[in-house]
Amino acid sequence: MVEQVDNPANKSMHYGNHSVGILNPPNRLPKCVLYSAREGDKMFNQMEHDLYVGQKKAKPPERHKFPLILKIAGVIAILGGIVLSGKGILSGLKNIF
Repeated sequence: MVEQVDNPANKSMHYGNHSVGILNPPNRLPKCVLYSAREGDKMFNQMEHDLYVGQKKAKPPERHKFPLILKIAGVIAILGGIVLSGKGILSGLKNIF
């Protein structure tokens, strides 16, 4: 059997013994706190106010301009549609007037 520790290619892979901590479970459940309707409304309104004020102070999201390539493609599509169906549009307009 090859001794892995003495192999120079694997020296960087050996980190020694890892000490693992002991996990202690909680000895009791967290205490439940009950609030009255008035207290709950007061806390909710305060939280909502804080969120609203924080939102007003926040920097607005950066809006990007509509991509130029899509503008060009839209203009080409509209012009192409007019050219391809130009005869139909003109004959329809002549019939109306």
